[in-house]
This record gives sequence, structure tokens and C-alpha cells, in this order.
Amino acid sequence: MKNVNQLFATVAHRVKPPVLIALGPPWPVANIVKMLGLPESEVTCAQFDLHQTDRVKECLAEVGAAAETVTVPDIWDLPKRYNTVIFPATAHADREVKLDVVEQGYHTLLQGGTFLTLSEYEKDSQFAKLQKKIFGKCGETPSSELGMAFFSTKTDDETERRRHEVTFHAKIGEGAPMEFVSRPGTFSYGRFDAGSRAMMEVAEIRAGDGVLDLGCGCGAVGCLASQKSGPFGKITFIDSSLRAMALAELNAEKNGVKNTRFVRATRLEGLGANAFNVILANPPYYAKAEITRLFIEGARELLKPGGRYYIVTKMPTAVMPLIFDIFGDCSVIENRGYAVVVSEV
Repeated sequence: MKNVNQLFATVAHRVKPPVLIALGPPWPVANIVKMLGLPESEVTCAQFDLHQTDRVKECLAEVGAAAETVTVPDIWDLPKRYNTVIFPATAHADREVKLDVVEQGYHTLLQGGTFLTLSEYEKDSQFAKLQKKIFGKCGETPSSELGMAFFSTKTDDETERRRHEVTFHAKIGEGAPMEFVSRPGTFSYGRFDAGSRAMMEVAEIRAGDGVLDLGCGCGAVGCLASQKSGPFGKITFIDSSLRAMALAELNAEKNGVKNTRFVRATRLEGLGANAFNVILANPPYYAKAEITRLFIEGARELLKPGGRYYIVTKMPTAVMPLIFDIFGDCSVIENRGYAVVVSEV
């Protein structure tokens, strides 16, 4: 959001503290906080992901600004104390995420409070409709190269919370189907990811195995792996997204998965050396390469002797050099148009 400062300046007069900045890229969030010029206690920056929260803190420090920074699975988990909610919406954000943030932001506002959206699009046709649906009315700035800003006032106090989520079913081989709840902003929203399916169909998981679902999302991979590891196996779910972790816990319980552990972390730390027989990884390849590296570095020491590491990709030539650096060797299994890279220790 290269024009966020100029765009925010067009609606800054509508801001009344305390202020919540809901999601948004770290640099734009930090710049908005600096422009607000409010005491730290009057501004809250909320993210779903621990990694994003850390980046917001770093950016705030670099611009010389301060705000409370929190990580939550849902925006409406925050207290209803804000007079303004600001949503810096990037162009690539899904419509479902946008609707969810507008809906949840409503529930954090005091009556009479204002919801402000900053959109990168020169001509945005979505947010006026979304905010009218939730707030009843929506004003907007003229279309320009800066983008558009949208503003709505909370005139009522609707207490019902409308949850935006999609339930899907998945099964591997002859295993029984499982049901999973997914929510906007989490990996593979509304469906079982094709890459995860390709990996699970070839992964060797034995009865009693300790399995790590690395970057677990809604927990579908770990839950399906439990069918192979059986009642004496142990499934550990790890993700930096608190929304994803809340879903993993929900889905594990929903599907009767026992012997579980849930770890909220940005790195592979605190899991214990030689702790797992199998690690299953499906990193978000739309993200920076550093995320893929995080999924590989540190993984080897987590595996027991004879342990197996699986990572699925459509870009094996980009992943294999990292695998060789860490594991020394690997093999590749082609399945469903994906490459499943396998290493053993």
C-alpha cells in the first residue's frame, strides 16, 4: 500500500480514539500509527499471525511510533471499546477476509463509532456493498490513484455474531471421511488442499508414530495422519496463525483425534530434539522464500533416527537445494501434479 499515508490523510479527520487497526501489512500499519500521533494506550494493532505481529512491532520501532500489538484468532475477541476501527485492505486480500474483518470490526466498536477502510483499488466496488450490509450506510472518497477510503458509522448495537466459515470433508485412501471447519484468512479455506492430498497419499505413517503437522492451517493433515498413527500415535500441530490454531483444536476435537499437542510459534523451537517419526510440511509458496526455509531449517534435529520428512511443492528445483543443505539427500515422488520431496535421517 504505497499511498497509504496520502489516502489516510483524506479521512484522518474522522478518527476518534481509542483506535483499532485491524490486520493490514506491517509497514502501512506502522505509518498509520505514526500519523495518528496518539499515546500507545490509545492505539491497538491486531493481527491473526504471530509473524505479522512481530513485523508490525519491528516497523513501529523503525518509524519511531508505539502502539499496543496483539495477536488474536478473531478481531471480535478484543473488548468493545473502540471509537474507530481502521482496516488497511490490500488488493490481494480475499473477499471473504474483507467481509469477515468488516463484520468482526463492527463488534469491537462502541455505538457511534466509525469503521474506516483504506483500499488500494482506484475504483473499488466491494467495500461500499460490504459496509452497507453490516452498517446500513457507507460513505466513500472519490476514486483516485491513491485508492479509495470508505467510512461507516455504527448506529445500532446488534449483538448477534455472524460467523463466516466453510465446512468441508476429506478422506485419504480407505480411511473414514473427516469433517473440517475452515475460516477466512487460513490456508486452504473451504477445501482440502490438493498439495496436501498429494502428500498424504504417499506419506508413510506407521502405527504409534509421532507426527508433526508443520504449518497446520485448520489441522486437516494432522487429523488425517492420526488415522494412520492410531491410538498410540501422537499428533503435534504447529502454526504461527492463532486463527489456524483455534481451528486445528476445534477440528481435532470434532474428529476425535487423541494424544494431541498444539504449538503457537513462528519458528521450530521448543518442540524437542528427536521428538517425531514423521514431519509433514506444505508451506505457502505464495509467501516469501524465507517461509519455505523456516519449514526446512531446524526440522532435521526434530526427527528420531529413521524419521521421515515430507514437503510438497510444485517447484522442486527451488526446494531441493534447501533439503540437500539440511538433510544431505532426498528423493522425489510425483503425485497429482505435485512433487513430494522426501528425506530420511
